Amino acid sequence: MQESALLRAYLEHEKDLLRFLVKRLGSRSLAADIAQDLYLKLHRGDDEGIRDSRAYLFSMAANLATDHLRVEQRRAEIRADEIAVAWHRTDRLNPERHALGRAELDYMKAEIAKLDPRCRQIFYLNRYEGKSQAEIAEALGVGLTTVYKDLKKAMSALMSARRRFHGQSQDN
Repeated sequence: MQESALLRAYLEHEKDLLRFLVKRLGSRSLAADIAQDLYLKLHRGDDEGIRDSRAYLFSMAANLATDHLRVEQRRAEIRADEIAVAWHRTDRLNPERHALGRAELDYMKAEIAKLDPRCRQIFYLNRYEGKSQAEIAEALGVGLTTVYKDLKKAMSALMSARRRFHGQSQDN
C-alpha cells in the first residue's frame, strides 16, 4: 500500500505535533493519544488537493484537541451539576426527617413529570439505567449535544426545584 503525502508529513513532523499537542492539552500521554487518533484518521482520509501538508496536519491536531477539551468540559459540567444535586448525609433518621424526605421526593417526582417527554426519557436512561450520553444518543437517534443539553436542562430544573422546596433563593 502506497503511503499518502499526509502520512509522510505526519511521520516527518510527529515530534513537532506532539510538542504542539502537549502545550495545548498539558499532558504528554493525552497528546500521544490525540496524535494516535490523528494518525488513524490519516489512514482513512483522502489527501488530494492539500497544498500545505504540515499546516493541514496541525489544523487537524488542533481540532482534535479542541474537541477533546470540549467533551471534558461537558463532563465536568455534568459532574458539577450532580454534586450540586447530591443529598447531604446525616446519621440520624427520625420520623420528621423521614416525612420531609418523602415530601421532597414527591415534589421532585412532580418536577420530573413536568419535563418534556424526550428530556424526561434522557434523564431516566442516564440516571436510572446508567446509560452513557453516547449510548442514549444512539438509542434515541439524536445528537450527543441534544442529550447533553436535555440532561443539563433536567438537572437545572431539579436543582431549582430543590431550592424552592427548601425555601432557598435561586442565588444559593
